[in-house]
Amino acid sequence: MHHATRVFPLTASPVFLAVLADPDSSMTSAHSLAASLAIPLVTDPCAATLLLRYSSEGLELFKPGDPSLPGSLRVNFSSPGVTKRCTDPGQELLIRATKIRHTSEPLLTDTTAGLGYDGFILAVAGFQVHMIEADPVVAALLADGLERARHNPTLAPVVERISLTIGEAQDVLPRQMKHPDVIYLDPMFPRRSKSALVKQELRLLQLLTSRTTTSPEQLLHQALAVQARKVVVKRPRTGPNLLNLRPSYTIRGKAIRFDVYVGSGKAPTPLPTA
Repeated sequence: MHHATRVFPLTASPVFLAVLADPDSSMTSAHSLAASLAIPLVTDPCAATLLLRYSSEGLELFKPGDPSLPGSLRVNFSSPGVTKRCTDPGQELLIRATKIRHTSEPLLTDTTAGLGYDGFILAVAGFQVHMIEADPVVAALLADGLERARHNPTLAPVVERISLTIGEAQDVLPRQMKHPDVIYLDPMFPRRSKSALVKQELRLLQLLTSRTTTSPEQLLHQALAVQARKVVVKRPRTGPNLLNLRPSYTIRGKAIRFDVYVGSGKAPTPLPTA
């Protein structure tokens, strides 16, 4: 609703985050986004530390006036990096860790969707993917990327296997309409140093104040309580086990590993304490 959105000109004290009212893009979309996120709609780029705007290529996040961050962050499922991962998804450690045998189109819940790239690859591999993202700004970027992909004839069939819920996974998991076969957690996001994101995009993402209140340990505890066939957790290769629980097995890469907890109707075996 347009009348519920305030439009701010240049102010003496910039707000942290705002939507830029760009006359070259959709003002209707800008008004709607500002209202949904409960943040100001501004007419001057200097009025906020971080800005969201609709460009010709989609919704993007950028930091105006910072020479060290001249670009912007935008979800792009047709980028060369994503396309390369989609070429042979079966070679991905992520797919090896989440794979469910003898099940057609298994349902996977991605509890830490972020910008959605892991979830998209999982959908390419044949999963029905339910993405959950707690940060509403990150979720807005992701939703815009999915909507653009929906209009790409090559990507549209993949997007049809993806749904997105904005909220804390700890709250969403117990209320899912369908019981997931696999639950995926990536509690490393967005602070890992080795990432599919370029450094500039990662720095922009880290500037956002995350609104999530769920710790990785709480999230794993909730995921195990659902008793899916598998719970898969991405971890640093040498990082500690979450909740001090021994996984059923682990798939290791050069920098990361995937701890896999196979559902058996009972809790995994705790690791001995030192």
